Amino acid sequence: MTDPAGEPRTIEQPGETYCYAHPKEPTRLQCTRCGRPICGRCAIPASVGQHCPECVAEARRNAPKVRSVAARTAPVVVGLLIVNGAFFVAQQTIPGVTERLVMDPIAIATRGEWWRLFTSIVLHSPVQFLHIMFNSLVLWIYGPQLEAVFGHVRFFGVYLVAGLSGNAASFALGRCAGSLGASGAIFGIVGALAVFLYRRRSSQIASQFLSGLMFFVAINLLFGFMVPRIDNLAHLGGLAGGALLGWGLDDGSSRPPSVARQLATFAAVGGAAAGAIAYKTANFGCAGLFG
Repeated sequence: MTDPAGEPRTIEQPGETYCYAHPKEPTRLQCTRCGRPICGRCAIPASVGQHCPECVAEARRNAPKVRSVAARTAPVVVGLLIVNGAFFVAQQTIPGVTERLVMDPIAIATRGEWWRLFTSIVLHSPVQFLHIMFNSLVLWIYGPQLEAVFGHVRFFGVYLVAGLSGNAASFALGRCAGSLGASGAIFGIVGALAVFLYRRRSSQIASQFLSGLMFFVAINLLFGFMVPRIDNLAHLGGLAGGALLGWGLDDGSSRPPSVARQLATFAAVGGAAAGAIAYKTANFGCAGLFG
C-alpha cells in the first residue's frame, strides 16, 4: 500500500510479520498487488508501491506477446519478403517491368491503368539497393509482431489496404511523378501496431514498445520531408490507413471483433482510398499538395 505521497506504507499488525519467501526475515512491507508480506530483497519497485516476484512474473506472462516472435509464426511476412525480392530481381533482368508496374498518375488517370496502385507496392528502386533493404528490414522487425496478434488474414488485409491508402494519398495529393515501394504498406503495419499497443498502454512493456515505435515514425517522416524524391505522402497515407484499420480491427480485448465489424473496417478504409482516387481521376491535374 502507499500513502498519498506515493511512499510505501508499512503493515501495522501486532507481533512480527515475516516475508513469504524468507520466513526468517521480519518485514513491514507488503506487495501492493497481492498483499503478500515481502522483505527488502524481494520487493521490486513498481509505478505504485512495490511488487513481489510472483506478481511480476505473472504480469510478464500476461503481457501482450509483441516482442519475441519467431519468423515461423509469420508466414505472410516471409512470403511478402520473397515476393518483393523476386520482383526486385525481375526489375534487374527483365526490361520494362518497372515502367509497366510503377504507380504512374498519368497512366492511371488517362489510360485507366488502376492496377498500378497495387503493383507498385511490390517494386523498389532498381538502382538503389538500400531502398528494398531498408523496407525489408522494417517489415522483418515489425511485421511479425502484428501478424502474431492480428492473424495471417487480417495482417495481409492491413498490408494491402494500407498500401492502397498510401498510393491513393500520393496519387490524389502529389504531383504527376511516378512512385514505387512498399513503404506505404509498411507504414500501415506500423500504424496498426501502434494502435494495438496504445490500447494496451497500461502494460509497461506495451508502453515502452509504443514509445520506440513513435520515435521510429517521427524520425522517418522527418527524413522523408528533408530528402528529395521520397514520397512522404505515401508514407502518411499508409500510416493513416493502417491506424484506422487497427482501430477497427482491434477493440483492446483478447478476442477479435465480429466479422461484420472487420469487413466494415476494410470496406470503409478501402472505400475512402478508392473515393480519393476517383475524385482525382475526374479532376486530374499535376498540381500537388506541396506545389
